[in-house]
Amino acid sequence: MTEPDGPAPPGPAAAAVAPTVYVAVGGPDQPPEPGSENELRQADRRAVMSRLREAALRAALANMSLWGLVIAASSLLVASAMPFGVTSAAWTLTCVFLGAMAWQMPARLGRQRPTDKRQDQLYRWLVALVVISSACMAAGPWMAPPEAPAVLLGGAAFVLVGAAAVAPVRGLDLLLCGVPASTALATWVAGNDPAFDHALAAHALMALAVLVVARQRNRAWRQNTKALIEQGDRIRTLEAERDAAARADVEKSRFLAIASHDLRQPVHALALFTATLHKRMKSSPDEPLVRNMVRAIDGLERSFNALLDISRMDAGSVAPALQTFSLRDTFRRLHMHYAGQAELAGLGLRFSPGGKSVHSDPQMLERILGNLIQNAIKYTERGGIVVVARTTANAVNVEVWDTGAGIAAEELPRIFDEFYQIGRGERDRAHGLGMGLAIVKRLVRLLGHRLTVASRVGRGTMFRVGIPIGGLPELQDALAPADTVPMQISRPQMVMVIDDEEPIREGLRGLLQEWGYQVMTAASAAQAEQVTQALEGRVDLVLSDLHLGDGADGLEAIDGVRRMCRHEVPAILITGDTAHAEIRRIASSGHMVMFKPVQPRRLYDALRNLLG
Repeated sequence: MTEPDGPAPPGPAAAAVAPTVYVAVGGPDQPPEPGSENELRQADRRAVMSRLREAALRAALANMSLWGLVIAASSLLVASAMPFGVTSAAWTLTCVFLGAMAWQMPARLGRQRPTDKRQDQLYRWLVALVVISSACMAAGPWMAPPEAPAVLLGGAAFVLVGAAAVAPVRGLDLLLCGVPASTALATWVAGNDPAFDHALAAHALMALAVLVVARQRNRAWRQNTKALIEQGDRIRTLEAERDAAARADVEKSRFLAIASHDLRQPVHALALFTATLHKRMKSSPDEPLVRNMVRAIDGLERSFNALLDISRMDAGSVAPALQTFSLRDTFRRLHMHYAGQAELAGLGLRFSPGGKSVHSDPQMLERILGNLIQNAIKYTERGGIVVVARTTANAVNVEVWDTGAGIAAEELPRIFDEFYQIGRGERDRAHGLGMGLAIVKRLVRLLGHRLTVASRVGRGTMFRVGIPIGGLPELQDALAPADTVPMQISRPQMVMVIDDEEPIREGLRGLLQEWGYQVMTAASAAQAEQVTQALEGRVDLVLSDLHLGDGADGLEAIDGVRRMCRHEVPAILITGDTAHAEIRRIASSGHMVMFKPVQPRRLYDALRNLLG
């Protein structure tokens, strides 16, 4: 009899091993967190005020070195007006000592960021210094003639520099006012001589100046510091949002890569089985049904390939192979591919290469122009499309003109965005994924060409690709290579298929055998080495998946087969992984790489190129 699921009943065993509880998402019955919006605002204000107080203490401490020198200098200046004696000497030494303490305060107390307890300690030290030094300076005029210029100058330097130094800390300016107030009182007690009246007025104005300077400095400092604190908070918030967006982008790319890989596996296997079935059912009554299945799979493959192209170009793993070639061959292939589509749509399609040659990547350029022609056919209802090459001083402009509906000016900047379709609130799958122009933009940037678009609503659109001029002469009679169907190979050759998924292994086995190849399969790198050993190294080509479960990957499997064969066996690496790091890794391996789902015709061409 089994125990029911759930937490263990209370007891000694349950007390020894407490269950771990984690609430990932709180339900609607969760009590709301305490704190209203007003309380949150007050908490934010208290936090800002606490940071202002901390900054004020640090700013005042930073000014103490200068004020310490002023304290010492002012005391010496006032002492010069005192009668020499023990009292005056003691007063002078005390003031110089206070100046030395102020001068040392930043080095001793301001090194570390103060905690709340440390702030209180620093504040007490600062108040004590201001009180004691002010009391000492206030005692000076009682021992020296208060109307003496030295007393006036020394006191002015002490209170004005001190007011500026301690201005960030509100309230300390009132303590400094006691110095001129004490001097004014000493002047009034000394007598009613006009000279004493002038000194009394001077010290009274000095006390007023202390208040004005300290309050103005305090207000300006608080406003500036508060603005800097708020600006720092905004910057940190933006940085946090940026980091969160970057993490979300990484997670999105990871999700798309995993989803793409898992979806490509069954589509790849389905394409292999369908291609084998189509070959076997030639001229049978069910051939049209299988042909429609092949077309549907081809459409799915185009969607995957569009997403894969974007991932590969963003990963920087696509490098152009620049060469000089004639546009006539490219235009003839484009005419073969798209003339039928244009005719079905009731449109004319005309090419005018003009015997031009260019320096570019022929496959990428053909992909660019093919996407532009497909786009023109989609959005043109009557009239036609013209593809023409025009020569300028230093470039050949290949232009694709159509007589479609045109593009509004406000939509022109957006037509090269991913998944964007012109004039459609919701994407229409009948008109594709909306990735064609996004791929065009990336390919043109990769080639270093220039891409411009001009359009007039109701009249049509023109896309122009500016390509550097090549060095070939004008070629009028060059022929494009024939588009042939797969043919049986003349000599049986052994292909090693390595894949950890049985449907793909069997699909590849059936298709390759239909093409006349001998096939051996393996589910892992270790099994591939065993099969190679059984074949005594007679392997003509390795066809391997990249990821082979938990063991060695496809790159290691290919290396293992080559070690057993003792020569560089040709290899094709097949993968559905679109992660940027993996794309860069496999692109740098030197192997031919094909991405799932692999079109059977492309696989056949790759085999013929490698095996001859």
